[in-house]
Amino acid sequence: MGRKNATTDDMKHTSISPNVRYPSLERYREEIGRCVRCGGCGAVCPSYLAEREESFSARGRMALIEAAMQGRLPVSRMLRQRLASCTGCLACEAACPGNVPVARVVQAAKEAMLREQGGELLGRIVAASLGREALMRSFSWLAPLVLHFAGSSVKGRGNEGSAKCGMRCAEWKWRGQGSGVRGPLGKVAFFPGCAVAHFQQDIERATVSVLNAVGYEVIVPKGLSCCGRPLLSLGDRDVARKLAERNTAVLSSLEVDAVVTACASCGLTFKKEYPTLLAPSGQKSVPVLDIHEFLAGKLGQSGLLSGKIKVTWHDPCHLGRGQGLSRTARSVLGEVPGIELVEMENPGQCCGLGGPMRLTESGHSDRIGALKAKEIAATGASLVVTGCPGCRMQITEALRRAGSDAEVVHTVQVLEAALPSAECGMRSAESK
Repeated sequence: MGRKNATTDDMKHTSISPNVRYPSLERYREEIGRCVRCGGCGAVCPSYLAEREESFSARGRMALIEAAMQGRLPVSRMLRQRLASCTGCLACEAACPGNVPVARVVQAAKEAMLREQGGELLGRIVAASLGREALMRSFSWLAPLVLHFAGSSVKGRGNEGSAKCGMRCAEWKWRGQGSGVRGPLGKVAFFPGCAVAHFQQDIERATVSVLNAVGYEVIVPKGLSCCGRPLLSLGDRDVARKLAERNTAVLSSLEVDAVVTACASCGLTFKKEYPTLLAPSGQKSVPVLDIHEFLAGKLGQSGLLSGKIKVTWHDPCHLGRGQGLSRTARSVLGEVPGIELVEMENPGQCCGLGGPMRLTESGHSDRIGALKAKEIAATGASLVVTGCPGCRMQITEALRRAGSDAEVVHTVQVLEAALPSAECGMRSAESK
C-alpha cells in the first residue's frame, strides 16, 4: 500500500520554476495543450448533460484552467464552482481521443485554488469531520438533512432494515437447507469506509456474511479513517495524505491475506491515489481488492439458492472506468441462480453523487441523478444493484424524487439474501 516508485507524472516533470504561480498545474501544461476542444467529452460528461452549459463540460473546464494559468482569468467563485461540479466520473478521459488526464488536471487545479485562497466553510467542516472519528459519528446523524437525502435513503444503521438486508423477500422462493459457515480458507480485513461505517452498516454485515460463507475469517480493524477520497475532491491533499498514512499503518500491521472493500471509491483511492500520496516506507504491502474482485471464482461452493427477480445494474464510475471491474461485478451478480439482469441504456453513466459535490452542489447533483432515475425506470426492474454505497444513497433518493419505489442494494446484499442460512448479522466478525 505504500509508494514504491515515482509516478509517471513525477518523472515527466522534474524541474518546475518556484516562481510559477501554479506549479502543480504547470506540470500538466503539455497535457492541457493536447485538448483540441473537439467536444467528444460533452456526450458523456454528466455535468454537461445535466446543465447544457459549455463551462460544465470537460473541455470547458480545461479552457478555464488554462486561462487561469495564463493570468487571463482570476480565481473566481465561478471557476471554483465549475471545478467543484466535476463528479470525477472519468468518463471524459475514457472518451478523449487525445488521452488528456482530465481528472488529474482538475484535481491539481482544485489543490492550487485551495492553496491560494483557502477552503470554503463547508469544505473546512467536511475536512474536519472526515479527519476525526468523533466528529464523523456526529455528522452521520445529520447526513439526511445535510446531504438532502430522505431518511429512508440513509438506511442500514444498526439493526434496522428488513430480515434480508433490504431485499424484497417475497420475490424470492427459497429452496434447500443451509449448510452453515465453512471452515476458514484464509483471513481478510474489511475496510468499510465512511459511507458503510456511518451510514449503511447493512452493507458491512452482508459483506462479512458472504466472506464467511465462502470460507474466510474477517476482521474489521479499529483505528481506520476515511480513505481520503472526499478530501482529494476538495483539493486538500495534505489532510488526505495524513489519512492515507494512518490507514496504511493500521492495515500494514495486520496478518491478513488481503484488504477487502465494498466501496468503489475507497478501492480506487487505495489503488490509484495512495501510491502518489505516500513516500516509500519499507512496510509490507497488503493487496487491496474490491469485494467483486475478491469473490470472483469463489462462489461456486457457497450453495447460493435460486430466486426469480428482475434487476438492473448501475456501474459505479470508480468501479467500472476506475478499476476496470464492470464485467467482474456482473459475473459475481450472475452467480445467483434466477437473476434476470436487464441492462439500462447507459449503466455506466454517473449517478451524480460526486463525493462532497453532493454537499456543495446539491441542485446540480439532483439534476444528474434525475437522468439516472429515468433510465432505471425504463427497465421496469424493481431492484437496482450497484457496487458502491454512495451510488446506492444517491440513486435511492433520485428514484424517490421520481416517484419510483424500486429498491437499491449492494451486490453483497443480493448474495447474502441467497445464502442458505439467509439471515443478517455478522458471523464470526472480529474487531482488532
